[in-house]
Amino acid sequence: MRGHFLKISPGTRARELQSDLEMKFPDLTVSYTGSRILIRGAFPVLDSGLVLDRYQIEIEWSDTDSEAPLLYETGGRIPWIGNRHVNTDGRACVFVPEEWLIHPREERTLIRYLDGPVRDFFLWQSLFERGESVRWRDRSHGIVGLIESYGEMIGLEGESAIRCCLEYLSKEQLKGHWTCYCGSAKRIRNCHLEELRALRLRIPQHIAHLALTRLDNPTMR
Repeated sequence: MRGHFLKISPGTRARELQSDLEMKFPDLTVSYTGSRILIRGAFPVLDSGLVLDRYQIEIEWSDTDSEAPLLYETGGRIPWIGNRHVNTDGRACVFVPEEWLIHPREERTLIRYLDGPVRDFFLWQSLFERGESVRWRDRSHGIVGLIESYGEMIGLEGESAIRCCLEYLSKEQLKGHWTCYCGSAKRIRNCHLEELRALRLRIPQHIAHLALTRLDNPTMR
């Protein structure tokens, strides 16, 4: 499964995605230009089973293990500002990319993307426009949001501890003589080595490396 999407042409993959959309999202159309696969059209925002709103969208789709799909609202309704969770280039902040990439590829389907983070993003926008209270805590924008996200992923608080843990997870091998990331000043073999090994099973080396790179460059695509 891991290499399936990399072996087929963009045209074939676009047709697969269009077939996936037919029943649930018939107003979305898939096209491709070179290696880029684009999904455009009207996206219905469901709330309690009813269509609350619709947005014109564009998605630049990605099946790779290093890039998450990119979402744009193309109707001009949402300003490109941080407190609306939109970057200055128009990219919607639906999640921190590593939150998506951490899942196995077979779980990163287009329908799951639309039903989950895309729907939540636009439902939040619609409730915000109506002046209604949002039913969940929205994460901070920018570097603060990244720290919040990675902290939730690895179960830590504090930027220094989170960065240190990600540094260790990004290494080829875990070494017991490292100073523990928790701040105890102990060798990790005498502190949180087993916890770090357990984290390694959930957070692959490449995800930790991407997270560290993004902390140094929060605007990275």
